[in-house]
Amino acid sequence: MPEPAATPSKAQLVRFFEDRAEVVRTATVSLREGTQWVRVSGAGLFLHDRSVQARVLSGGATVLAARVTRHTRETPALPPDAVAGLTSKISELHREIQRQQLLQSRHNTRAGIAEALLRRWALTLAVQQRLEGSESIEHWKKAWQDLLARIDDACGTVQSIRERIEDVQHELAQLQQRVALGETTQQHNECLVEVQLSARAGGDCEIELTYRTPCALWRPEHAARLIAGKEPTMDWTSFGVVWHRAAEDWDDVEVRFSTARPAAIADAPNIEDDVLSLRKKTAEERKEIRVEVREQTIASAGKREEPEMPGVDDGGKPVEFAPKGRFKLAGDGKPIRVEISRRTLKCSIERALYPERAQTAFLKATANWQGEAPLLAGPLALARGASLIGRSRAGFVGVGERFDTGFGPEDGMRCKRSVSEQRETAKLTGSQTITREVTLRISNLSPEMRPLAITERLPVSEIEGLEVKPLDLKGWDHDQADGYVKRSLELKPHENLTLTLKYEIRAKSNVVLPF
Repeated sequence: MPEPAATPSKAQLVRFFEDRAEVVRTATVSLREGTQWVRVSGAGLFLHDRSVQARVLSGGATVLAARVTRHTRETPALPPDAVAGLTSKISELHREIQRQQLLQSRHNTRAGIAEALLRRWALTLAVQQRLEGSESIEHWKKAWQDLLARIDDACGTVQSIRERIEDVQHELAQLQQRVALGETTQQHNECLVEVQLSARAGGDCEIELTYRTPCALWRPEHAARLIAGKEPTMDWTSFGVVWHRAAEDWDDVEVRFSTARPAAIADAPNIEDDVLSLRKKTAEERKEIRVEVREQTIASAGKREEPEMPGVDDGGKPVEFAPKGRFKLAGDGKPIRVEISRRTLKCSIERALYPERAQTAFLKATANWQGEAPLLAGPLALARGASLIGRSRAGFVGVGERFDTGFGPEDGMRCKRSVSEQRETAKLTGSQTITREVTLRISNLSPEMRPLAITERLPVSEIEGLEVKPLDLKGWDHDQADGYVKRSLELKPHENLTLTLKYEIRAKSNVVLPF
């Protein structure tokens, strides 16, 4: 007994996670009274069997069980009626070739007769004693021309027929290849979800299938546009970029983007012992203290270290985004951008200069993140007004958190930085003193007054034998915790300004300095 045909289903909702997707499909099946199995098609081959769930949306039925079956069926490459049409066309072409060959034979015979007559004309003319009168000469000449015209006409017709036969033979070979291909069979892999239902009465029943499938993922992406003015704003647009090769038809579906990790291990990790050991210093090690210079990043929520292939960072609390509308998601593996949210943030703008790292000032916008969900880390496209200026990366920002966004260099601001130092070693105590002076020569090349925020830094000591002492920081704000010194000023049009800051490093005689 043949199995009943599968009922097609339609994808209604696709929920993307960072490494898979959850699909919700609906189908309307016809039931009879009692317990029965129904087969639903549309799901991809790669779905996770244990994730399949089924429920009844409407109709007097109850779901008893659900399972996944996969089949391989063979189908002809072309339907029988198409093969029959091609075969009929091949027969017609064979008859056309026969007709053209018969016509070619006739014209070859005509050309042969004309050539024989031409030879007979030549032989007759050779034995002719003499030609009397102009009319006799014209008669022989006209006969010669008529025979040549008949030969040329027959040869031209034969050539046209030969070309026609070649065209028909080429078309015939193509049709024969198509027939040979159409008679072959192709294998189709099919995945079906079978649901066992118990119906109290016959009729239509709408069921919903939910399952998870790999080969689909999403990542956040952002675009920020700075609108300068008296009250500057920043237009911030967030996207969910999806890729998938799930071998399913996702057309006219709702989309959700989730940061949950359904496949992650939920058990707490085992705590292992962290063994610490001590050893006594050698006599040589006790004589001196070696100092090493290291760069310390000031930790913040917006600057997190991420692996080369980052996942979706949600700050530890799963969130879900629901774009408005329905979308078509092609399964070709190409990125598809879906707009998640769009908002306008009030911001403050400043030109930030970090002379130790760059000689050019950068435009920086500072704003508070507003919304019900945090800003997820991801690639960021930057624009000023109508001009796209480059790409950057946004870090994780919590709700209500203040964050900075750079919008490229300011070409009208330049800075040249130079450092001079003096070293002294006390003859009696051996203590070391290094005096450093940092000189900043700043130029405003634009015809407008430009505010500028400058950030420099001093070394920070973490041992008792080394001391960093500011000497001349007039006009600078010094943060002793992280060593930053900052200054805000306004430069007049085409103004040149020189700033200095001075500090001293003192070390005991047993301290080995790395600089």
